[in-house]
Amino acid sequence: MSRYQSNSSYCYEGTDILINKFNIRNQAKLDELEKLYTMLRLAQLSEREPLNEFSSHSFKEIHRIIFGDIYSFAGEFRTEGISKGTSFFAHPSFINEEAERIFNELNEEHLLKGLPVEKFAHRLSYFLSELNALHPFREGNGRTIRELARQIALKSHYELDWSKASSKETIEAFIQSFHGKLYDLSSLIFRCIC
Repeated sequence: MSRYQSNSSYCYEGTDILINKFNIRNQAKLDELEKLYTMLRLAQLSEREPLNEFSSHSFKEIHRIIFGDIYSFAGEFRTEGISKGTSFFAHPSFINEEAERIFNELNEEHLLKGLPVEKFAHRLSYFLSELNALHPFREGNGRTIRELARQIALKSHYELDWSKASSKETIEAFIQSFHGKLYDLSSLIFRCIC
C-alpha cells in the first residue's frame, strides 16, 4: 500500500514528508527515527496497566504517547481528507462523531469482557475495522489501533501478541476489513491471542 497522498498541510511544502519536530526532510531518515521512538513508546505502554476508560479521549492519548516525540499533531484527529491507494478514509467532519459512536458501542458491549476467545476475536475485528475505516490520525493509525486492541484484550484477560503475524499479513487483513471482509482479521486476532 502506498503512502498517503501528498499536497497536505501536514507535510513540508512540495513533499509528502510529514512536518516533524526534528525537521528531518529525508523520508528514510524520518522512517528510521519514527520506528525507534515508536518502538520505545510502545514498549513503555506494554509495561503499564491498561486504560481505565476506552473513549475517543483515551484513544487520542495512546496516539500522543506513541508519536508525541516526533509530531506536533500527535494526539489530535486529522483535519484533512486522506487516502491510501484506492482507499478513501472518513471525511474529517465525521471523525469525532463516528469515533464517539464506535467507543460507545464498544463500551455497551462491556469492552468484550467475558466472551469466549473466538467470539472475542470476531467482535474485536469489527471494532478495529471501524477504526481503520475512520483512520482518524494523519499518521500512525495502525500502530495506535493495534495498541488499543492489545489493551482491550488485557481487560478481557487475553494477551494479544501482534508479533505472531507478519506485517504483510496484518496489513492485508486490515485492507480486507476495510472492504467489509472481517474473516482474515478475526482469524489473525485469534491466532495472536495467547
